[in-house]
Amino acid sequence: MGARTYRTVLIGAGNVATFLAHNIRPPFMLTCVGGRQRTCPVPRDADLYIIAVSDRAIKSVAEELKDVSGLVVHTAGSVPMDALCQRRRGVLYPLQTLSKSRSLPASRVPLYIEASQEADVALLRELAESMGSKAEQMDSERRKYLHLAAVFCSNFVNRLYGITAELLADHGIPFSSMLPLIHETADKMDELTPHEAQTGPAVRWDEQVMAQQMALLDDQQRQLYQLFSNSIHYDKLRLEENPSTRL
Repeated sequence: MGARTYRTVLIGAGNVATFLAHNIRPPFMLTCVGGRQRTCPVPRDADLYIIAVSDRAIKSVAEELKDVSGLVVHTAGSVPMDALCQRRRGVLYPLQTLSKSRSLPASRVPLYIEASQEADVALLRELAESMGSKAEQMDSERRKYLHLAAVFCSNFVNRLYGITAELLADHGIPFSSMLPLIHETADKMDELTPHEAQTGPAVRWDEQVMAQQMALLDDQQRQLYQLFSNSIHYDKLRLEENPSTRL
């Protein structure tokens, strides 16, 4: 008798669904893949159903699967597992910034898993391992803070890269001039805490430099500059008063 295979249905067409479609490996076999406008009918006898759609669409897709007996999971960071109506339900959340235009090995995408039954936790762990990823079990309450932290750490930082690119382009400076700084700022996190790694005029509270720089910005950029500068300064003061709060 051959090894057990798990018939897997993947519903979605975005960045996460594309990543999963490219990385799911045996013993998990994709039998149906597609977004909300998929052409193939969803089989009712699959072992695993992965809902990789926008957060607001998860509930309606789950309703379409309310009569299946296989494990149904979604891939969202901030949606609780109990948003799914199935008895066998779970979460498969990839903590990574994913883009269709960039291929990323699964070994660089940690998966945070949760399931209503222990056997299904083991099934999701097996899925992660078969992909070459690492799985960590985390409940919905903690995962929503993990996702929130990821928004600050990645999404907001990337928007700051966008503002950086706009400022540089306006004065004929290539964005590539920032890459050594970007890489070193990230590499520091392997050895230092964020507080220890913080540099710049806001740490020193050099009001003359900050005033000169804010004068070069438009209103929205100036508000962001002031907001971040205040946060950096208050963080420094807070930790100087109470070093035990340092992360």
